[in-house]
Amino acid sequence: MAAYAREIATSEAALRKACVRVAGQSPTQLVQGRMLIEAERQLRYARMSITQIAYYLGFEDPAYFSRFFAKGMGASPRSFRRGTGTT
Repeated sequence: MAAYAREIATSEAALRKACVRVAGQSPTQLVQGRMLIEAERQLRYARMSITQIAYYLGFEDPAYFSRFFAKGMGASPRSFRRGTGTT
């Protein structure tokens, strides 16, 4: 979050306070939610492999991306892409 705070010339504490006040979520929750939306979009519409999507989204480890996605969406990226996920 330090990089986001620097980008908008504020402190991490001020960023957190603003996010909680406006959205009811921490900055981390907001970023992770946005990452899940983008992952979902990529899995639905892009022809990239799951590994490519992981790297595209900034994950250094595709396995970590798969765990992150499964925790957030209730289905593995592969199941989600095949349409057998719970979403």
